[in-house]
Amino acid sequence: MNRIQITIRRDTFDLQMDTSFADEFIIISGENGAGKTTVLRCLAGLEQPQGQIVVMGKVWLDSSAEFVLSPGRRRAGCVWTDAALLPWLNVEKNILLGVKKIDEHWLTRLAEQLEITVLMQRKPQMLSTGEAQRVALARAICRKPAALLLDEPFSAQAPAIRVRLRETLKSIQAELKIPVVMVSHDSEDANVLGQQHWRMREGKLLTEILYTGIRQEMQA
Repeated sequence: MNRIQITIRRDTFDLQMDTSFADEFIIISGENGAGKTTVLRCLAGLEQPQGQIVVMGKVWLDSSAEFVLSPGRRRAGCVWTDAALLPWLNVEKNILLGVKKIDEHWLTRLAEQLEITVLMQRKPQMLSTGEAQRVALARAICRKPAALLLDEPFSAQAPAIRVRLRETLKSIQAELKIPVVMVSHDSEDANVLGQQHWRMREGKLLTEILYTGIRQEMQA
């Protein structure tokens, strides 16, 4: 079981979260400024809240023990709203950045699943916004991370591609058996992917737990 019990305060913004989850697909939704991206940044190690974060049985944060695991050692695959590809490297090299042992079969399959096979030798400036977003997704997944943290990863995708990407991500999550925490404003993402749906408002978490045909909503 994974656990997030964190508090972070900035001026008038106060984020509080205390929840646990299995290795499942979690959708976070809420209005702008609700704290969705801040939760991802805390998980990624880019923010340092007070509290505790445990993922895949490994402690990422325990402020009571003054312990903070560095972002690199958390092995989280991240996709932010800016694809942040290195312009001097082609797509393949961007995906493999930091990979120590290349699995050619996994890379080929990933490129096919994310529909970027024909893009592998292109430079980022030759890509559309949607293509760059899929390359960033491939880079996050390529190293088989301990968790995936995704901030609106389908925002620039055409509707038909978005449908296919949902099924691809669902399949990858099941294969890797890792938690995926994804910020999305699209209700269809929650309907298709969400095993938990975290609704946020003003830094507080409303958790909608999705069972088979049953929904139970509660204040977390």
